[in-house]
Amino acid sequence: MFTDAGLPQIFFNDMTIPAWQMALFIVIISVFMLLQRHKLCLVTTYVFTFYWAFFLYWGELVLSSFGRLPYAAVLYLVFGTLHIVLTLIGLFQEEA
Repeated sequence: MFTDAGLPQIFFNDMTIPAWQMALFIVIISVFMLLQRHKLCLVTTYVFTFYWAFFLYWGELVLSSFGRLPYAAVLYLVFGTLHIVLTLIGLFQEEA
């Protein structure tokens, strides 16, 4: 099931998430978990993943590919932000 050939690729993958951002993420998640705010943990995880995926990895590729009219980047940002807003509205509504 698991092969030894793929395992070293995990350890030598070039990930460039800054250490201070990872530490901030861990601190925020830990505080929300201690306060038993599980919904905020999920939103925090989504926001950090959204930021890391676009601004650290995918943003340069899209902006260089589409030049001055980065429709894909604009759509990604608009729908990602809309998703965050709708998730927050849904999570904080009281059940009747």
